Amino acid sequence: MAVEWQGNHKLLDKTAEKQGFEAELSRLGYDATDFLVEVRRQPGIAGSEENLRYTVYVTQLGVDHETLVLEGGHGKQWIAEFAQGVRNRHR
Repeated sequence: MAVEWQGNHKLLDKTAEKQGFEAELSRLGYDATDFLVEVRRQPGIAGSEENLRYTVYVTQLGVDHETLVLEGGHGKQWIAEFAQGVRNRHR
């Protein structure tokens, strides 16, 4: 099984970010089925792929349902930011 993806998650299909996030969860020792990720395209931004911006809401189910909010799009590294946040919490 995999992460439950909601919202505008199809924006990530061309970039392999879904697979990258699930691989990162595995590296961190998490079960992907414990996560809900919602993607919301940021309004008012049009044009090429470089202008695409979206917000990623990552919720670990069953653990206080805390949601981490990350920024995605060209030049953004939301998966790396998620991993760093996890590492910081375990220090």
